[in-house]
Amino acid sequence: MGWKEPVELKSLQSMTASFEMADGSAPDPKPLATGPTVESVPPLAHFRVHFTAQESIRLPEYSGSAWRGLLGYGLRRTACVTRQPTCTGCLLIHHCVYSTLFETPDAQGTPGGSPHPFILAIDPCAPRVVEPDTAFHLDLQLLGAGIQQMPYLIHAFGLAGARGFGRSGGRFTLTAVEREGTLGAEDWQTVYDATVGRYEALETVAPLVPPVPARAHLHLLTPWRLKRDGRRIGARELTALDIAHALYRRLRTLAAAHGGDPDRFDHRRLPTDPAALRLEVDWLRWHDWTRYSSRQEALMQLGGLIGEVSLEGPALAELWPALWFGQWTHVGQGTAFGLGRYRLASLR
Repeated sequence: MGWKEPVELKSLQSMTASFEMADGSAPDPKPLATGPTVESVPPLAHFRVHFTAQESIRLPEYSGSAWRGLLGYGLRRTACVTRQPTCTGCLLIHHCVYSTLFETPDAQGTPGGSPHPFILAIDPCAPRVVEPDTAFHLDLQLLGAGIQQMPYLIHAFGLAGARGFGRSGGRFTLTAVEREGTLGAEDWQTVYDATVGRYEALETVAPLVPPVPARAHLHLLTPWRLKRDGRRIGARELTALDIAHALYRRLRTLAAAHGGDPDRFDHRRLPTDPAALRLEVDWLRWHDWTRYSSRQEALMQLGGLIGEVSLEGPALAELWPALWFGQWTHVGQGTAFGLGRYRLASLR
C-alpha cells in the first residue's frame, strides 16, 4: 500500500525488515527489536523543478540561500492574504501556505518553532553561470502535509523567475516539474507541464530500503553543521556516534512535526560503546560559507564539514534505515538552505 495525499500514517507498510539492536543494555528506554519503519518517518516526496534561463544567471558560490530567498519571495506573494510584515501574531499562521512552509510555527504559534517541511537539495557541482536559453533544474523534498502544497510552490517559482536573481536580471521560466515515483528509484514522472498548466498529484509509494551493507560510505555533499554539547564539531572531532545522534535528532523532530513516530528516534536507544559503530575518514575538511541575512542585516558564517567517510560495526544494522532515509532529510543545521546533504555510495 502506498502513501496517499492526504496521508494516513496508520496504513503505511514497513520500511525494512527487523534488525537486532547492537546495544541491548540500555535500561531506559528499552532497546527496539526493529529499526525505524515507514510509520516512524514523515511521508516524503522528491521533486525536480525544470527551468529555462531567459537571461544570463550568475549564482553565488553556494546557491541554497539565494534559492530559498527567491522562493520565499514568490510564495509570500502567492499565499499571504493579510499582507502583514511578519507572521508573528497573524490570525492565519497555522493555515497559510507561506507560514507553514517558510515560518513553520509550533503549537503555540511561534514562527520558526518547528522544522520546515521542505528541503532544498542543492547540487554543489551545478554550474554557477547559466546562459540564456539553457535548461537547468532544482531538486527539493516536501514532507507530510507539505507534499500537497506543491502547486503553490509551482506558482511561487513562476513569480520568482519573473523577478530573477539579483539586480543584473537573471530571470528564468519554469517549464516542468517531475516527481520520483519511488524514493531512490530514479523513476521520474512528470506532474506538471507548463504548456498544459495542470498539476497531477501522485500517490506516494512506500520506499524500499536496500539491504544493510557491511560498510556504509557517505559523500558529504553540502556543509554539515553538527554540534556536541553545544559546541561545533570540526573535522578532527567528528565521531560515528556524532553522526548517529545528529541523524536521530533530525528525524525525531521531523516525525514529531510532520508525521511519524518520534520515539523511534530516541538517542538513548543508540549504543554508547564506540566499537559498536566505527568511523573511517577518507577525507574530511571544514568548508566556509558566508551569507548575508537581510532579516538580521548581518553576515552569517554557515560553514561545515564536507568529505567522504564510512560507517561500520554491529550497530550499523539498527541505524541503516534512518541513514538511508536521511539522504533526503539532510542532517544538522541549515537544512532549509540545503546544508547537511549527503549521498550513500553504490552498495557493494
